[in-house]
Amino acid sequence: MTATSVELLRRERTRKLQVREAFSRALERFRGQADAPVALYLACGDYLADGQRRLIDQDRRLVDLLQPRVSAGQAEDHAAMQALRDRLDLADRALADFAAALEAFRARGAAGLAAFEAASARFLDVLVNVLGARSHSLRHLTTTLLAEDDWRRITDHTETFEAEEAAAFDRIGALAPADLAPAVMGSAGRPAGGPR
Repeated sequence: MTATSVELLRRERTRKLQVREAFSRALERFRGQADAPVALYLACGDYLADGQRRLIDQDRRLVDLLQPRVSAGQAEDHAAMQALRDRLDLADRALADFAAALEAFRARGAAGLAAFEAASARFLDVLVNVLGARSHSLRHLTTTLLAEDDWRRITDHTETFEAEEAAAFDRIGALAPADLAPAVMGSAGRPAGGPR
């Protein structure tokens, strides 16, 4: 049976949460140690940077589709959509900072370890405590105003993406200690009915 676009989106975001948790725990375990797992850090960083870029783009498409379908009189819903846009702008800035730190770490290797660990901690803090803590409440709109064709546009899933994402997820699992593999991490709540 073919998965719906919403199911694909849930799986994608759940796996991103699992990688985020694996990365967070790896940072806690190895922070400041000379034998920190550089390859694991880079693999997690790449996965999270790519995943966050997709999440931001997906949520922007979601709001772009919803906004014209919500009546002007639904001021609270329009305010929620604007609040989501504001959080996506913040997410963009946090991602740009993290992506720059990731590339600097890739270039410097072990010499850039401390700076990368600090940048990663800041990025994860924004994801968990700023963006995750203020998730948007548009489910009542997404479940009534969006159809499968809309979700297909929002998710932008392709066979190529599916294969590349699965390979990246598996690579992290192969690099991580068994207890830090993403597959053994819980989904940390969400997503459960559409986007965050």
